[in-house]
Amino acid sequence: MKKLILSVIAFMFLITVSSVRTEASDFDANYYAQRYPQVANTIGWDADALYKHYLSTGQKDGLFPNAMAEVEGTAKLIALQNAQASGNQAAIDELTKSMAAASAALQTQNQVQAELPQLQLPEATGLYGTYVDVNIASQTVTLFVNNVPMLSTPCVTGTPKNGRSTPVGSFYIKEKIPGKKLKGATWNVWVDRWMRFTDSRVGLHDASWRSKFGGNIYLTNGSHGCVNLPKDAAYQLYDMVSVGTPVIVH
Repeated sequence: MKKLILSVIAFMFLITVSSVRTEASDFDANYYAQRYPQVANTIGWDADALYKHYLSTGQKDGLFPNAMAEVEGTAKLIALQNAQASGNQAAIDELTKSMAAASAALQTQNQVQAELPQLQLPEATGLYGTYVDVNIASQTVTLFVNNVPMLSTPCVTGTPKNGRSTPVGSFYIKEKIPGKKLKGATWNVWVDRWMRFTDSRVGLHDASWRSKFGGNIYLTNGSHGCVNLPKDAAYQLYDMVSVGTPVIVH
């Protein structure tokens, strides 16, 4: 009977989560939102908001901060199997207790998720007639007006490492400023057209320091999260959008 209980706990642990401490540079907002849609459905896809949720709630509830942490979480299962094989009862008891807690967290998570309406994923662009589409895979920005593409341009999004990837999700233009200085830990630059779409200072803007856009530039020399545009395209887009225009990043 005890062996059966341990087997059930081990099976549940394969599909559950384990608490992992992490730094901001190890937190993957895209992974977190998609792995735990009940969280994104409640607080949105803003990277800062998701990270704050992880620190205040997710870590305590056993949610993983990134895909690698989830893979590494299976180490407890392997350790339990080894402890069973060697007959180390102290290790079996400790691991069983830890994994049972993780299984309980999974049950609570599933219950909460079942009670929430289905998450509207960012790909559901048909919800909007006029919106800015930011396609990370193709590195393009397209403005649709009444579902007709009116402007399309290559871009450079955030480097997908060290927490610099552009947050995915459904947003809207929150401010337009014709000239702004952007300051950060390692940058201090002027942009002519600034269109912010998150509360964490992520926006679309011109990037005069770049000579090329599109392709795979973002993988090694991307932005710190913003969407960099050629100057002409940034000027055109700025004139064609308004505060409140939806921005879909996917």
